[in-house]
Amino acid sequence: MLLTPFKSRQPTHAAWSCERLVREHAIALGYALDNSTLLTYNSHLQSYLSFCKLHSLALSPTPDTLSFYVVFMAHHIKPTSVMQYLSGIVNSLEPHFPDVRHNRRSLLVTRTLAGMRKLRGFMGMQRKRALTEDDLLVLLMTYNSEDLDDLLFIAIVFSSFHALLRLGETTQLDSGSKCSSRKTTLRHSVKLTPNSFSFILPTHKADRFFESSTILIEGRNNQLDPRHPFILYLRARDTRFPFHAQLWLRSTGQIPTHSWVVNRLKTALGDNVAGHSLRSGGATALAIAGTPDDHIQARGRWSSNAYHVYIRKHPIMLHSLIHGRSAFDAGS
Repeated sequence: MLLTPFKSRQPTHAAWSCERLVREHAIALGYALDNSTLLTYNSHLQSYLSFCKLHSLALSPTPDTLSFYVVFMAHHIKPTSVMQYLSGIVNSLEPHFPDVRHNRRSLLVTRTLAGMRKLRGFMGMQRKRALTEDDLLVLLMTYNSEDLDDLLFIAIVFSSFHALLRLGETTQLDSGSKCSSRKTTLRHSVKLTPNSFSFILPTHKADRFFESSTILIEGRNNQLDPRHPFILYLRARDTRFPFHAQLWLRSTGQIPTHSWVVNRLKTALGDNVAGHSLRSGGATALAIAGTPDDHIQARGRWSSNAYHVYIRKHPIMLHSLIHGRSAFDAGS
């Protein structure tokens, strides 16, 4: 017999019909994964199905089949990417093969992955360089005009560099089917002060439940001040599109895409830069300035120590730069 605590009071709720329970349950499951994630997982599944068809293997994801898939794909893409592919395959096949998650974690598959990472891990060592403060000055001179697109680009670059924003947090994906309005930063969330500006980021990679974050960016008393280009852009944007809800807008009234920003970066700085160059450049600049690790992690909204990957300097070089700057500051 189940006994309730003494004087326990529960709110009274009206009973739902079975149809409503099923409908609400389906809606909740539908929001478990973003559209972009679903499309990516579908691509991973197609890769596995093509592999099985090419090698005349049964579709059942046994440890042997998954292990063969790892070896084959690791010769064509980075081994770390194969791990991501397996996540999509497991998610897509689990309703049909309940043991797929267990098989993915089997000793055979994990050891095969470890072996291929050692054999082919060099494929993942090529990374685009991080932006520097000198690069920011080059971009500032290259796109120095009152054109709304130029003002937008500089505002995104300076905001992303100083606030460690992911490029996807100020732009939208090139594929319209992967875009979500729930991730769009809105103009009304902007707050300006004499020394800083802020806006609400609806979500980010580590924010799985759309709890949002407030991005606060402080101004600087030099050419690299992020507040000045943001205000210039905001004025031009409000004059051109006073009734649009989105914060980041091109002259066409559309949200800038990822490739639009990257192409402008490469035009001014060459092909050895990418979207991650902004975030990694900001993290590296903070490390050189002697910012504590936990402050860098908090500012970049990293949920783990993965932010170390974004600091594009050898630890010995970083130590020398920090030591040299400390000596300079003490001498001055």
